Amino acid sequence: MDAQTSAISSRAVRIALCGLAACIVFSWDMWGMGNRSFPCLPVFGAAMEQSGYLHAILFGGLSALLIGGIYNPRRAFPPAIVAMLLLMCAIDLNRLQPWTWFYVLILSIVVAGKTSAAVALRWLLAAVYFWGGVNKLTPYFAEENFQWFCELFEVTRFLGQYPVLGYIVAVFEIVLAVLLIVPQRKAWFGWIYVVFHGLIILSLLKAHWNYVVIPWNAAMAALAVVLLFTPEPVRKFNTPQAVLLFLAGMMPLANLFHSWPHQLSWQLYSNTQPEAVFYSPAPCEKAGDIWREKSFDEGRRLLLDDWSGASLGVPMFYSDHTFGQMARYLCDCIPEPDSGRLMILYVNPWDKNAERTTVISCPEVK
Repeated sequence: MDAQTSAISSRAVRIALCGLAACIVFSWDMWGMGNRSFPCLPVFGAAMEQSGYLHAILFGGLSALLIGGIYNPRRAFPPAIVAMLLLMCAIDLNRLQPWTWFYVLILSIVVAGKTSAAVALRWLLAAVYFWGGVNKLTPYFAEENFQWFCELFEVTRFLGQYPVLGYIVAVFEIVLAVLLIVPQRKAWFGWIYVVFHGLIILSLLKAHWNYVVIPWNAAMAALAVVLLFTPEPVRKFNTPQAVLLFLAGMMPLANLFHSWPHQLSWQLYSNTQPEAVFYSPAPCEKAGDIWREKSFDEGRRLLLDDWSGASLGVPMFYSDHTFGQMARYLCDCIPEPDSGRLMILYVNPWDKNAERTTVISCPEVK
């Protein structure tokens, strides 16, 4: 049985590493090998432009580790990959996307104990589906994002007129979490996950949007199939794995009190992320053509997510820390610093009337 559980762990590592490699390809510029204008947002210090040599060296090291890990997942590659990912995310928090966090947790769970990894991985997947569903039980998803998804296809367009179906989708995602951990789970449950993620992938392809999460959807479906189709002995996960599952399954509660990052709380298509807009009568030249292409209000306002999406292929990392970094960076960049300000919209997921806006003026950040 130990050989069987070790084989499950090796398959999970290969799936995770292939998914991670594909996600990196779709966000190439963010990892140091492309031409990006959006600044790096480190854990400590100010926002800064990307240093080509450092990021190229780190990217080369990560690439070598990924290739080695895919070829032989049972050696020391997973812990080295986790360490490299955490280092690169510390240099630029924008890299700490939900899918990066997901792959870090998978690799860490396997490193913490291969014989109990299958059980812990099922609970990890369950946490993602559970919070993905809970975070969609809001009018922002049911009345907005769900309708947008329905309108992608003519045959489903009419479904968008019924927000209650959006809430049903959210509950269905919670059910997916339960199916992974019920004692009498069946192997054929795996096909439910394949269909679910297949529909998401089709929608993203139809929308020509957010390609970076397509490999993540494929990886989640593949992991569900592996974990459900392959029986494993009843084991309890160990203490390090319990800590990792606590981060994945319990810490998203703290996000409700703005004490845990949005990106690490499985806020998947919930449409409840904070939105930051920078206002300036004159553009920041460091944004380059993106300011001219993506700005609105006659070129005086730029949504930071539009900038990061065009430059990095992903949304920026949302936190008061990174918003402050961007405010200082842009205020130093514009010709008339006293006229600039960063406006941040925060929402209450379940009450649209509770939206609030925080304004950081350039004189305040000097």
